[in-house]
Amino acid sequence: MRKNSNRLAMPESPSTEDFEGLFTRHYPRVYGVLYRLVGRRDEAEDLALEAFVRLWRREEGDETKMDGWLYRVASNLGYNALRASRRRETYELQAGIQALGDDAEADPPAVYERREQILRVRRTLGRMGPRQAKLLVLRHSGLSYKEVAGALGLAPGSIGTLLARAEAEFETLFLSEGQP
Repeated sequence: MRKNSNRLAMPESPSTEDFEGLFTRHYPRVYGVLYRLVGRRDEAEDLALEAFVRLWRREEGDETKMDGWLYRVASNLGYNALRASRRRETYELQAGIQALGDDAEADPPAVYERREQILRVRRTLGRMGPRQAKLLVLRHSGLSYKEVAGALGLAPGSIGTLLARAEAEFETLFLSEGQP
């Protein structure tokens, strides 16, 4: 096969005819190998086409070794697809187990209440001044007074007072939200 610089247009040339001949001769067997590997028709078709795309893009090489190269690429694509499928199954299983653990309460009303409470807290924080909301979030995320002061650019000695005021404002807003 000759190297073709404009492979997208695939102009009529002897190399295109050579490629079409290779495709016609080898596609059924490449597809068969991949189908036996992955076990799904659609995936085997996609992988077979990918193998032929790689053949099309391949630099010139020994014509006699082209068949072996094609089957090696196809089988590698099939094994890679199998490994990816196994990894995906593992990740999905882990995510499912984690999701079950996250909602371990299995009491739908309790889960709903918890989510509503979280939304209510977020709405209340949104109604507060930005500095007070940040102060509460940082402190209740486990940061020390010194770390909160550094993050907000405040004096460490003022954090206790500011935090008490922010908590009082939060409580007032939170309780008033539930009122009609």
